[in-house]
Amino acid sequence: MHQYLQYLMKRIVALILPLLLLPAFLLSGCGSFAAPLPDLNGTEPVPDITLPTPDGNMISLSDYQGEVLFLNFWGTYCPPCVAELPDLQEVYEELQGEDFVIIGLNVEEKPEKVRAFAEEHGLTFPIIISPDATVNSLYQLKHMPTTWFIDRNGILRGKIEGQMSKSMVLKMAHKLLSETP
Repeated sequence: MHQYLQYLMKRIVALILPLLLLPAFLLSGCGSFAAPLPDLNGTEPVPDITLPTPDGNMISLSDYQGEVLFLNFWGTYCPPCVAELPDLQEVYEELQGEDFVIIGLNVEEKPEKVRAFAEEHGLTFPIIISPDATVNSLYQLKHMPTTWFIDRNGILRGKIEGQMSKSMVLKMAHKLLSETP
C-alpha cells in the first residue's frame, strides 16, 4: 500500500507540475514595465518586411516611408501587451493626419484570432501578423511588448521593451514628429 501511495504521488506531481509551470513559460517573454525613454540617436535602418494583415492584405514597412512609425510587437497571450493596446489606440487616433502611424505586429497567432481580438477591442491601427519566428530573429525580439520608434527616413531611433503608458507614447511621438525630415 505504501508503494502504491508513493507511485500515486509521483504521478500526481508529474501531471500537475507542468500545469503549474505553463503560465510562467507562456509569460516569460512578456515584460510589464518599460525602461526609461530611450536615447533617440539611432542610425540603423530598419529592415523592410512585408506581412499579411488579419484580412489577408499585405503591408510593408516601406509603405510608411516619410511617416513616423511606431512598430509594436504584441500577442493576445501577453497581458502587458493587451494592457497597453488601448493607450496605443488613443494615441493613434489623436495623431491621425500628422504623418504618424502605429503598426501592431502580432507574433505567431492565427489571423482569425487576431481579427476577432482587434474588433472586440476597437483597434483601428494597422495590424500585421508574423506567422512564424522569422521576424523574431530578424528583429532580435526578446520580450513583449516591444515598441520600435522609426523616424521618417526608416531609421530605428530607439525601442522600449515592456508596457508603455500613453504619456510615454505621446512624448516619443511628439519628439520624432518635431524633427525635420
